[in-house]
Amino acid sequence: MTDHELITYFENKELPETLRLDRACTQYEVKDAVLRNIESMLNGSQDRHAHHRLMLIMNALENPYNGPEIPRF
Repeated sequence: MTDHELITYFENKELPETLRLDRACTQYEVKDAVLRNIESMLNGSQDRHAHHRLMLIMNALENPYNGPEIPRF
């Protein structure tokens, strides 16, 4: 997925406040995280971390994680 397609995906998407990405990760303040990552991509950064993070959020929105959390000791 290109950067432009990814940005278009998030333009009108209803985003929750928190989102469980996988067993070990929860994204808090999803709207702010999406805006920060889009801004980073638009600034022409060669770092692909923002693109990767947006892909994780997109995948979690489309396929919500419903398994167990990592146990806390």
